[in-house]
Amino acid sequence: MLAKETALLAPLALLAWEWACAWADREERSHHRVTESQRKSQNEVQKAFSVPLRCRGEINGQRWRASASLITPAAVLSVWYAYHYAKTGYVFGNPEFFRYNVETTLHPLRMLLALLLRFWQAVGYLNLYLLTLAGLLALYRRPVRDGNGERPRIALNVQLAFLAVILAYVVAMAVVGGAVLARYMLPVAPLVIIIWVSTLWRRVRRWRPVVAMVLLAFVIGLFVNPPYGFSFEDNLAYRDYILLHQRAEEFVEARYPMARVLTAWPASDELTHPYLGYVTRPMRVVRIEDFSAEQLLAVADARSAFEVALVFSTKYEPPHPWLEHWPAWQQWKTRFFGYHRDLPPAAAAEILGGKLVHMETRDGQWAAVVEIEHIVEAEDWTNQRDDYLSIR
Repeated sequence: MLAKETALLAPLALLAWEWACAWADREERSHHRVTESQRKSQNEVQKAFSVPLRCRGEINGQRWRASASLITPAAVLSVWYAYHYAKTGYVFGNPEFFRYNVETTLHPLRMLLALLLRFWQAVGYLNLYLLTLAGLLALYRRPVRDGNGERPRIALNVQLAFLAVILAYVVAMAVVGGAVLARYMLPVAPLVIIIWVSTLWRRVRRWRPVVAMVLLAFVIGLFVNPPYGFSFEDNLAYRDYILLHQRAEEFVEARYPMARVLTAWPASDELTHPYLGYVTRPMRVVRIEDFSAEQLLAVADARSAFEVALVFSTKYEPPHPWLEHWPAWQQWKTRFFGYHRDLPPAAAAEILGGKLVHMETRDGQWAAVVEIEHIVEAEDWTNQRDDYLSIR
């Protein structure tokens, strides 16, 4: 996420901040002629804040050139887009990619909901809220004084530059991007952590134990799933995912090497690309979007197109999810964020007219193999044919 096109947001946010500072400083120099007493008052305020009131002080040609250098990443990306257009005829990807990541995300309600989710991901996701709460509580305390006087803060203009980058990511990622994945906020997570840890150091004398408890919460978050939905790859639940898929796909390859397998992405890629490490040779796959009732019912009448189904949990479902009794939220998730409920393996087997031959669960995840009935009939016929030929 640090090297995608969205990484352009950081230099552009800093560029906008620098230009805003230059404009504000120019306006201050042009329209505010302060008296000597006003200067004294201003100096007292500046001393209290320990930073100049201006964003960067005097703006000179060298600083303008340094600010303008932030345009360089945009220039490089523009060259790439031009090359991409020359080769494919598309600027931002094929029409389906653009529709999913831009056209379908521009509904006002969807942007508002995504904005709230992005804000949560920036300051609270996976136990980060503990550090945020500690930092907010610390703001009510006076700065600590030690042998060198009052502990200084991060320069206010630096904090505001951090804020500019954070807001740029929160807003931009709320407007574009079909999947509201937390990893897209990784570039700003260190900025949030730096600000809050600096606040704790400045205002809490025993700040180290507080930070140690937050670090412990981060470590726990690697092993313990949160009480809300999240992507498996965001913590060590991804290890469980890999083990479940390895065992299920090894079972399918060993028992049904020539079968056509009904499944969804990413298992569809795992079964067809041996270099991923799940199978030793490509298998034939019939792909569906997910394992919701709608998707399984749609293929139930076409059981002749596949002999085996590999079904698995495509998302984490907490035992007691937040807002589960709020119908509006469930509707919004389904409408704007592609939310669905995977049917449990037994129900999937019943709809597909098969039987469960393999199933494994690990900490809220599961993977199962369903054998479709007509494959059993085909095997019986093959065995009868072999017996007949041996008699002959």
